[in-house]
Amino acid sequence: MKILLLFSLLSSVIIYSQRRNYFPDSDKTPNCNLIKKGNFTRNEKGNNSFKVKVRKNRMTEIFGKNDIIVESKLKMPNKCKFETEIIKIKTKLKDDFIYIGKKTKYEIVETGKNSIIYEYWCNEGRNICTEILQKE
Repeated sequence: MKILLLFSLLSSVIIYSQRRNYFPDSDKTPNCNLIKKGNFTRNEKGNNSFKVKVRKNRMTEIFGKNDIIVESKLKMPNKCKFETEIIKIKTKLKDDFIYIGKKTKYEIVETGKNSIIYEYWCNEGRNICTEILQKE
């Protein structure tokens, strides 16, 4: 029994130590209220900028200089998890893929004073992608 207790204690310490810490001033417990309403951005050079606007039950993602605008319905099943369903896509690019109706589940994993980090399954469910966004 003591060996089992020791093993479970060591496992929990090892798992916690593997947690990603993207920035040193992160909250110990994520402040998931940040995502409820606001504008967030990931600025990169060139046309690689990415913006997310959240209002009530809507999420709008803007890629580049309005090259692609994705509007989605937003549901928050709990405080740190949210789901979207694409309802409209505006694009300047030619794309043969049909994404209307696509659903994605996100989880807020870390927050800071003006930052939010969320993860979601991407590449058709083969990978977990991470977005690090700054609140505007």
